[in-house]
Amino acid sequence: MSGTFRFIHAADLHIGSFLNINGKPSKEVQALCREAVYNGFESICTTAIWYKVDFILICGDVYDSYLRSVRGNRFFINQCLRLSAINIGVYVIYGNHDASNEKQELFHMPENVHILSSNSVEMLEIYKDGEVIAKIIGKSYRQRSEREKVYENYLLNNDVFNIAMLHTTLKGDNINYIPCTLEELKRVPNIDYWALGHIHKTNILSAAKPVIAFPGIPQGRDMGERGQGGVFYVEVAKKEIVNMEFLPIAKVIYKSIEIIIGEEIEIVNFADLMLEILEKSKEVIYNISEAPNELVCSNEALKDEFKGYIVRLVIKGRTQLQDKISHMKDEDYKQFIEDINAELSLEKYFLWVDSIVFRTTPLMKDFESLKIQNSIFSDLDEVISLYGQEKEDRIKLVKNWGAIWKQQIYTENIDEDKFDFDDELIEDIILQARQLVIEKLAEALEIM
Repeated sequence: MSGTFRFIHAADLHIGSFLNINGKPSKEVQALCREAVYNGFESICTTAIWYKVDFILICGDVYDSYLRSVRGNRFFINQCLRLSAINIGVYVIYGNHDASNEKQELFHMPENVHILSSNSVEMLEIYKDGEVIAKIIGKSYRQRSEREKVYENYLLNNDVFNIAMLHTTLKGDNINYIPCTLEELKRVPNIDYWALGHIHKTNILSAAKPVIAFPGIPQGRDMGERGQGGVFYVEVAKKEIVNMEFLPIAKVIYKSIEIIIGEEIEIVNFADLMLEILEKSKEVIYNISEAPNELVCSNEALKDEFKGYIVRLVIKGRTQLQDKISHMKDEDYKQFIEDINAELSLEKYFLWVDSIVFRTTPLMKDFESLKIQNSIFSDLDEVISLYGQEKEDRIKLVKNWGAIWKQQIYTENIDEDKFDFDDELIEDIILQARQLVIEKLAEALEIM
């Protein structure tokens, strides 16, 4: 069919980086963590071959540093040579991590690789069977920060399917990484697909024309990059996207798992606590191991590449062991995690507990009983309900937390002097505040 083609949209490979993991896992897991990012790009190329795509887009940060290593550069080239053998093109814009800065590549790139200019906006015509099937437009970073609104110069006719590549935070007030907004991108005429990079989280911001999407990082490297990493696979026919799906790439997934300890369970020492954590962990992990990919992929063969989880356990609930938990020494905490890792095992996927966050509280009288005894507890519930998700009072609450708190969605630019937060943490803070108020009220009213 005339004008029919397929491509993969990837970004933020960060070749040269490795997975962060605490403790002392097996040599096999350590080796997997060292090689996972390299394996990620190899899997992208294998996927491209399997799906018989016409080209791959890489929207910035091929490498983890503009000071590329010989190994990383050579590895990238060798994988692209695999693609070259079957005429799959690779189109790249460099981002803040691999800005060109007038530096030469360590090796000559294969003919199928085209790195878009950092001097000015560049447009490429993509041919198939002698016809132009698409145009790709973009500009590489020249320095580690790019303040120019380069997308304003993305000027194309509407004769074929037009793809715009951009490495951006998609924030109008962020002057370091191409300041822009979603609405500004939508206003650029004749763009059918915005292939974005820089944000390490998968997100389709616009599903209608123009499609605007971040594929996220293919292989997460720490708890700030949780969840399945991958790429987008896109099929186009007669200037229309007829299929778009997420393809999983990550062999290792970072995941936060919440475990609720019920008050009905008697836990008098750390041995009891560990048994409860192990039982609940296995329940949760066996459930997620059946479908490790949080975003669905239709190709079952690709799922076989998955290897396992690095997890953070968040322990919640009320326990009579709370005083001992709150006074746990650092060496005891590390030994506790080590003992759990020694006990956990899976038949198919490895599991490594990287950390445990205790958000437990002491035992107290049933809250429903407290509401019956004094109406002030019912009033408290009504007040707490005002801070439900996406309500005006909740927004005001977060604003009043103070300058020490900052929502930091992009782990590369984390401000070490600020506390990061997300919806999960907001819920936890509200819950803990509620519990503390209940305890203090009950104590003051002498009904504990």
